Amino acid sequence: MSTEAILPVDPTRLEQLLHVQERLLLGAYDEATLADRLCQSTALVLGASGARLAAVAHDAVETRGAYGVPFTAADDAIVRRATAERRPVLGDAAHETGMLTLPIEHEPAGLAMQLRPWIGSAFGPEHVGLARYAASLASVALKHARTRQGSATADGGPAEILASLSHDLRQPLNVMLGYTQLLIDDTYGACTAEQREVLSTIERHARELFTVLTGALDLVRLERQADRAVAEPFTAREIIEELCTGSLAHRASRDVALTWHADPATPVFRSDRFRVRQVLQNLVDNALRHTERGAVSVTAAPHDRRVRLEVADTGGGIAAADLPHVFAPFRTGSRGRTGSGLGLYIVKRFCETLGGEVHVASTVGGGTRFTVDLPTELPAR
Repeated sequence: MSTEAILPVDPTRLEQLLHVQERLLLGAYDEATLADRLCQSTALVLGASGARLAAVAHDAVETRGAYGVPFTAADDAIVRRATAERRPVLGDAAHETGMLTLPIEHEPAGLAMQLRPWIGSAFGPEHVGLARYAASLASVALKHARTRQGSATADGGPAEILASLSHDLRQPLNVMLGYTQLLIDDTYGACTAEQREVLSTIERHARELFTVLTGALDLVRLERQADRAVAEPFTAREIIEELCTGSLAHRASRDVALTWHADPATPVFRSDRFRVRQVLQNLVDNALRHTERGAVSVTAAPHDRRVRLEVADTGGGIAAADLPHVFAPFRTGSRGRTGSGLGLYIVKRFCETLGGEVHVASTVGGGTRFTVDLPTELPAR
């Protein structure tokens, strides 16, 4: 019998994690896409700036899935240690931060989940218990995906090729982002203001490319799961809390206030939790990317026997000529920023499968407001 202490677990965050991971278990994901989604959901719920699944094979550490702030080769030693000792490791040998690394029981390679805290914060023993649940669920989900994938053919069509290329390209891009961040943080020596500006430009464009590749994976998943919506009970408040108290809160700059409010009278959903969450996440992410200073507000309220979700920002707004094409795929508008052009397209598609609709109102210099009206019940198929 193990004598290891049982660490406390926040029941609210545990419930959020179980809901998200359950949805991933039900989805028809390939192993590579599932690994990225596991990292994303765990980082959002635990409030991590970055997460990755790393495998140890033949003394090499390979990133199988990632989300958020990337990891570098300097973090590989902790992965080796965690998988070798089969226990969680708190901290970074180089900087003694509160990074958390947990081994995952998964064949054929030793696998670990690694969570990086936000600058100025650290994971502690109170996070280990919750992260262990995440690791256990990841093990089950990955084994399920491997079994399912083993029965599929290997040739695939264009969508499968796109997904494979997108996933493969994200790995070296993660490494590039990691080293760029280390340079910006003066890890290899102090940078001049001019050098820091150049590095920040490189990092911004690399992250935009990362967003494009993520959008491509989202598009493939969208086509695969067009009719796979799953109904379950949840509230808009739960979804908003997951997003606005997780990593998206840290994404807001010091000059942007991220606020949220859920009217207590908002009815309970019995719909697809994952898709509602993805709709709101894409809209908040879009608002933060286009708001350099001011505020982004997220609200939920009852409206005409439905639930109305609104995301409003005080950014530069959208030109009138671009408004009719906001939800078109691969259209990024003329606001001077790039992206995959898929985030809002996915919002519209998900709203349609949920039986709802989305609208946008915006003026140049006056900010933008997205309004989503969703029925509380998932429509019959």
